[in-house]
Amino acid sequence: MAANKRVLGVDIGGTKCAVSIGTPDGQLVDREELGTDQSAEPAKVLDDLQRIASALLVKHKLTLESLLGVGVSCGGPLDTSTGTILRPPNLPRWEAVPVRAILEEAFPDVRVVLENDANATAVAEWRWGAGVGFQNIVYLTLGTGIGGGIILDGKLYRGHSDLAGEVGHQTILMNGPICGCGKRGCLEALASGPAVARLARESLNYGRGRALLAAAGGRAADITAKHVIECAKRGDALSMGVLNEVGTYLGLGLANIVQILNPQRIILGTLAIHAGELLLSPVREALSEYAWARSLEGCKVVAAGLGERAQDLAAISLVDADSA
Repeated sequence: MAANKRVLGVDIGGTKCAVSIGTPDGQLVDREELGTDQSAEPAKVLDDLQRIASALLVKHKLTLESLLGVGVSCGGPLDTSTGTILRPPNLPRWEAVPVRAILEEAFPDVRVVLENDANATAVAEWRWGAGVGFQNIVYLTLGTGIGGGIILDGKLYRGHSDLAGEVGHQTILMNGPICGCGKRGCLEALASGPAVARLARESLNYGRGRALLAAAGGRAADITAKHVIECAKRGDALSMGVLNEVGTYLGLGLANIVQILNPQRIILGTLAIHAGELLLSPVREALSEYAWARSLEGCKVVAAGLGERAQDLAAISLVDADSA
């Protein structure tokens, strides 16, 4: 029975990779991680992950027959139909890597599912986090970048070529700061973690920001979004102003999403989890200004609910007991 089965989750990232074991109802049983060696060939990294997975299975006395499947979460672009990682910006050596085929060979007769990491986290939040009970949600990562995952009518929406949900690359400010994608004025360039730090550094003048500078060891170049949030929580006016401006940009971007998709929940990741109402309040204020009131009826903006477990549960969530 599915209740006695386990799911193997593999999270592949530019900084670290992790292997986890979980239950079909979203309980994390165990995990191991390793740093991502950017100079290593993908085959070497995948071989290391397979060894970790095998060791975890032995540790928990699990056989391949005990597995419902293997879920693999990785930054895009991907081809989910063939199970291929195409060439994520944070994994430049991973070009056209047939991950699903490699893992299916390593774990015979076990179903392997590959999904974009933002999509995978959206599924996890929908199944076990802040999106439980709703059929139409939008999840946004708010970290180094801004990605998105969309659940419509209870199904993950990938789009024609697996590129749906790139909400961070909608243009918010014409001729605004340049984004990592090469465009100007993207939401990601205005409301991601690096954008918070950039705006804070640009705001340092006329003696303002002493608390922020002190938090960063006296070096403006070392200011991070974490410093801004910490100082804002202590009442630093400059830091609070930065989060207010970022929240306004974010609210404008969310208004575009609300007008197009009419979701029931918008779930925000990392920055919103750590900043709380310091960010969410200006987000909601801007959203109410730029979106139709009727479109906002029944729609709430909330921080993600899975916290530090999100990345592991994202991979695990990809294997649904009902479809395994």
